[in-house]
Amino acid sequence: MDNAPGAALKLYPELSAAALKYKLDKEIYLWYELRSINVTGCGKLVLEDALPVLVSSFGYSLATVYRILESGEGRFWDLYETPLLLGRRQVKIRGLSSLAESFGISFLSPPHKLSSFSCQGRGNKRAQLYASSFKPAEGSRKGKPISRESIKAATGVRPRQQRRYERAVRVKKVANFAVQKDGQDKLVPVPQVVSGKSKTWVKNRRLGNTYYCRALQACRGMVKRVNGELRQRSSDKGEARLLKRFFLSPRSLFRSPVRAEEAFLLVKPKDRLIRGRLEWCVA
Repeated sequence: MDNAPGAALKLYPELSAAALKYKLDKEIYLWYELRSINVTGCGKLVLEDALPVLVSSFGYSLATVYRILESGEGRFWDLYETPLLLGRRQVKIRGLSSLAESFGISFLSPPHKLSSFSCQGRGNKRAQLYASSFKPAEGSRKGKPISRESIKAATGVRPRQQRRYERAVRVKKVANFAVQKDGQDKLVPVPQVVSGKSKTWVKNRRLGNTYYCRALQACRGMVKRVNGELRQRSSDKGEARLLKRFFLSPRSLFRSPVRAEEAFLLVKPKDRLIRGRLEWCVA
């Protein structure tokens, strides 16, 4: 079944990446599905009413649902009984800020919306979580390079499995190249020495790839308010800001107080060595 009743699934990049890293992909995906079923937005569902929808529309068995509900209780949702419903159990879905704080996340990007999706099998759902962990949407050119090792550190997905997921959900991959200015203020490729088993050679330096998922970028919704709460909690704890390495404009480069030692500025399309190729100049 391709479409589920209710609203479309909204997958948050940072939450998806953290859940994959800590092997909580089953729980986070069920959390997404429960949120899509909860069309009223109250955050509470009657378990006996939600079970038929999860089984018929999302491809679960009753045993699997109960197992995931038990493993995720206290972090993703709470199960309780109320006398008002004559002994029927309710599921109280945890909010964005609570879940982000449990994962140690200090900022949430706008969610990716899946209006149609394959709901059969854990592998397909893990692949969709992996694809949603990339911020750029299809058609956007504002993505920043990221290496496969960085993806592995963020999501726990190894490079070979990354390629499998990208084929399954049709993730678009774009290469990025490094350039620098010579003595005449002209852009030239950055040479890089590569050592093989029997010889060494020089090639133009290539940065990480930029990945684009097919999902649409949804509206911010509650993200703005939740980010305000997360920033306040981070400032109370005195957490340091991460160093920035890639900048999309000269203004953001000059105004950044946390620039990395090796920073790159996106080259304008008219100045690129090869037309249509994404190039970054060493700042």
